[in-house]
Amino acid sequence: MTALNSQKRFQQLTHPWAGRLYSVALRQTSDSHIAEDWVQETLLRAWRDFGQLTEEITIYAWLLKVLDHVIADDVRREKRRHQLAPIITVEDKYLIEHPCSAPGPFDETLKDQTNSQLMDAIQNLPDEFRRVVLLRDLEGLSYLEVAYILDIPKGTVMSRLSRGRRILASALLKLENKEQKIDRSSNIASKK
Repeated sequence: MTALNSQKRFQQLTHPWAGRLYSVALRQTSDSHIAEDWVQETLLRAWRDFGQLTEEITIYAWLLKVLDHVIADDVRREKRRHQLAPIITVEDKYLIEHPCSAPGPFDETLKDQTNSQLMDAIQNLPDEFRRVVLLRDLEGLSYLEVAYILDIPKGTVMSRLSRGRRILASALLKLENKEQKIDRSSNIASKK
């Protein structure tokens, strides 16, 4: 295949996915410029490694894997630069209140959240959990696809997803409780 044909084929395969790649990247940062940089770097790396793409692998999953590596590399660089604090341990006192037969705290809290609240909470998840939650719950990928993209075993995907959902649900429950307290305070103040 000539270089021109290869370039046309690359553009035909990747162009339809550029918007979704940007959406995935934007969910992992609040800065649209960083998301754009990540997508551009993803496409550059994908072009560089275009010969490795086989017909057996879907182009979107392959591009997501490249994007994930780009983001992981950038996050590692930033962590080294800023020497961030270690992963925060979350107390599960809010999660204990939900009985086993009831919908899980993740499902319960998600239905009452705005997209903005949800995205803020997801962005505050530790990186290893955020990536799994985004790919599985927001992109709707299977455990095997997430495992392929992140280059980790399926069992690790499942455990990180479980832990990530618990951290996310806990954060959203805390936010909900704060908002309820504020509402009660404003109702009391308005009755006086």
